[in-house]
Amino acid sequence: MNNGGKFNTLVEEVIELSKNYGQVSLEKEDVDKIQVIYDYGKAEYLAYEEVYGEEEYSWKDIRELEMSDVWERYYDLTDAEKPRELEGIVEVIAENLRQSLKDYDAFFEDIVADLNNCAISRAVNGTKNNFFESIFKLHRSGYLPCGWCGDYPDGGIIAYRGC
Repeated sequence: MNNGGKFNTLVEEVIELSKNYGQVSLEKEDVDKIQVIYDYGKAEYLAYEEVYGEEEYSWKDIRELEMSDVWERYYDLTDAEKPRELEGIVEVIAENLRQSLKDYDAFFEDIVADLNNCAISRAVNGTKNNFFESIFKLHRSGYLPCGWCGDYPDGGIIAYRGC
């Protein structure tokens, strides 16, 4: 698939992850930057019910706010600079995950959305978007980003890790 424009290799890396989900370990400095939880029920609560900060954003809201910055950057690109065929990435990622994902079935749609957003962010920004690069590293290592610690945008990601 050659749709990621000048950052095609980075987009391909996300697609490869969807084939081999959670196969890489996080580096120590990456783990230090996140809050890790080991309770699946708490992960579900944080992802779908908890609100964060004074603005009372949900985890979905936070991901959408971050993605709106990516789309803003995309629309600022000239037609020649814009990566093509981004809409096809989600189907590829979803199909790969159906075959490779063993755990986190309740979070399947969230994982597909996260990896799709990571691929689009990489196609537009390379590795310059810290939020989606963190999301990518977490998923690559088998952690499930599921919430926020702090008053967004201050704070950081909470991730679930199965035992």
